[in-house]
Amino acid sequence: LSFLFIFSRSFALTQTFVITHAAGRMGKLLASQIREGALLYGDNHDSPTPVKIRAVVRSDEEAKSVLCDLAGMVTRDGITSHRETDWLETVVIGDISLEENVNRLEKVFDGATGAVLCDASHNELVQSEEDGKWSLRVPGIESKEHSNRLSAEIDAATKSKSLEHVILRSSMGLFLNKRGLDFEWSPSQKEVIIEAVKAMGGDEALLGPRRAEEALESSGLDFSILRLGALTDDAGMIPLAFGTDDSLLVQWIEGQKTRRPPVLSRADAARIASFMLRERKLFMKKRLVIDCAWLPKWGSSSVGTEEALIAASKQDLIGDINSACSRKTTSLINR
Repeated sequence: LSFLFIFSRSFALTQTFVITHAAGRMGKLLASQIREGALLYGDNHDSPTPVKIRAVVRSDEEAKSVLCDLAGMVTRDGITSHRETDWLETVVIGDISLEENVNRLEKVFDGATGAVLCDASHNELVQSEEDGKWSLRVPGIESKEHSNRLSAEIDAATKSKSLEHVILRSSMGLFLNKRGLDFEWSPSQKEVIIEAVKAMGGDEALLGPRRAEEALESSGLDFSILRLGALTDDAGMIPLAFGTDDSLLVQWIEGQKTRRPPVLSRADAARIASFMLRERKLFMKKRLVIDCAWLPKWGSSSVGTEEALIAASKQDLIGDINSACSRKTTSLINR
């Protein structure tokens, strides 16, 4: 029996997962968490599954950064380089307007089981080193470049015959930005909508993610869309809140009386994305669009506390996602 177990483990099929914008802060976290999750839990709670991460980057410098940070570094004869590893592969794809790079991008998804597309530019909360105050950084100029690249990634993914599920990192504010004029609002409701959309960067910042969502929805791919709040560089393991149709964003703007949007760390964004990829069989053929941020009770001051760690580790993510998706849309529309 032990021989059969070792035999089956040694010949377990390797699962390949693609991460785009892999040199970004969330991209690197995703790579490490997908691998660790597969080693700890296996694929869909089967025995530990060997995985390969195919990290898509834009330059040799980005590739080196990914390899050094994730594989580790070694110095031999005074020369420092990354360690050799069989679980991490970097693919450099530069100017996406070049046909040769489009062809290479299509090959990236060959044989892959799943993918997380992270190239949509995203808002983030940054803290000033001078006075410690927090401010919202809204991507502007880079949004169009990221949008074009992400559209090419979605098009390339549609040509894959192996992909089971794709997860798109997107942004809160898109529902209200897209459908905000489809309903009759009172003056106070209009004010909340305007503030909510502004909190996520406004029309310019949301244009790229909106185009990406439209391209994904019109594709034949099986997908889930994660509409995240503003991202921070805090550590993870904070309990998460889930919603739909910008319900979390509206509740936050109304309840906090502030233009600062709901937030979560990149580490926790990577945690929920890698979880959904690992549990993809529960999300397949549903094409869910899910809002996600930290629960309002928690914040940056809770990071690293025992209470937050225990609460996050015990959270029923599947149950909370199902509960959020079964509820109606934003509190504004329910009135």
